[in-house]
Amino acid sequence: IPTKNIGNTLGDIWFLIFGGLSHEANKRRMKYASDLAEYKSEIEKSLSNIPPEKKLEPSLHITMQALENSKYCVEEKALRSMFASLISNSMNMDTKKYVHPAFAEMIRQMSVLDAKIIQIFKNGYLSGFPICDYTMSAPEDSRYSYHVLFQNAFLEAPDEDMFECSQSIESLRRLGLIDVPRGILLNMPEYYERFKSNDLFFSFQEKYPGKIISIQKKKASLTPLGRSFVRVCVPD
Repeated sequence: IPTKNIGNTLGDIWFLIFGGLSHEANKRRMKYASDLAEYKSEIEKSLSNIPPEKKLEPSLHITMQALENSKYCVEEKALRSMFASLISNSMNMDTKKYVHPAFAEMIRQMSVLDAKIIQIFKNGYLSGFPICDYTMSAPEDSRYSYHVLFQNAFLEAPDEDMFECSQSIESLRRLGLIDVPRGILLNMPEYYERFKSNDLFFSFQEKYPGKIISIQKKKASLTPLGRSFVRVCVPD
């Protein structure tokens, strides 16, 4: 039948043009299904760790929001684990009071690096971490005016790109999880010496000869909301 032949031919041409894409899409679907199965297993494992007498019925408000938001992040283990932790802690009598409905949306807006850095804050010092801005000034007015070259330098993730870490600090600050209060710094000057002995500092000195490259010391720490967030969303 001519019409059938046309259909077959069109199908053949479609496969030649888009067959590879379809194959990749199928592999992606299979990968997603595998990640989804792992996600379900992680939630079940977290729930199994709750003592029976502490286990609560799931809150539709929290659980549905978490599952809805998590479908965009299932393929990222770090984010997936945070959703699993949020869901299980919302069903635990001991931790439910720390859960906020906004947490699911916060996780959805995070990058994998954001998740890594908030984990560092959970495992870090209660007083927070040193960060700084790199600044440039002319010798004659170094005490009065300066130009900011780089903001929120963070050195606690040495394997990560400093620019991306700076973005993550700003993102976590925007979400209300960490704070960088003006004029507040750690009372340990030695914590800031590392900022003057890394490649970025040396590159600014090389790029701007004759200028004074300095650091403006700051401190980043968890907010009260951030402390609740890491307690219920960031696995140990």
